[in-house]
Amino acid sequence: MTQRLNLDLASSSRAPRQARQAIIELLATSGRTDLAADAALLVSELVTNAVMHADGPISVSAAYLDATFRVEVHDADHAPLPSLRRPSPSDKTGRGLHLVGLLADRWALRPTPDGKTIWFEIT
Repeated sequence: MTQRLNLDLASSSRAPRQARQAIIELLATSGRTDLAADAALLVSELVTNAVMHADGPISVSAAYLDATFRVEVHDADHAPLPSLRRPSPSDKTGRGLHLVGLLADRWALRPTPDGKTIWFEIT
């Protein structure tokens, strides 16, 4: 059985929490609560980045199919794609993509005509 999520969010401080809750609920429905902590953390990081750096709405889509859970976060930011940084211990930001790289089995960024999409997969 395929479970899907399509969630449109306003760019606000509530968006990361709303995305986390939706991902946790989808994984519970799919019977994969074992993925919930990592998936919720990763979607929260990506949505937080979108709130901080992009103007306009944010969309989150997710699907659990077979053994793979894929989440995509899209925003309307046309700036160059983000890249991994080397934050100093005192930096308050700059670690989100490192977390994605550590916890996701696969992930990537891609420009789109109306912004960018960052996706990750976990199994």
